[in-house]
Amino acid sequence: MFKNRVNAARKLGAASVGVAAVAVTSSAHAAGTVFDTITAGVDFSAVATWVGVIGVAIIGICLGFKAIDLGKRGINKA
Repeated sequence: MFKNRVNAARKLGAASVGVAAVAVTSSAHAAGTVFDTITAGVDFSAVATWVGVIGVAIIGICLGFKAIDLGKRGINKA
């Protein structure tokens, strides 16, 4: 019974992805859509810079934690 529900959910998910893809491609050719209005108001160079800075910060934090773990391992083995 559980397998049937999982299979039904997969089929529904695949169908919804297909419908969404058709909706996006059909509205992409329309002039003056809401998507065009939103993208015209967003400066993507600023967004790209912000995403890059956040990515570097996250990687720096992860490397900091890794350095602490490696230091602890070195102390324990010494």
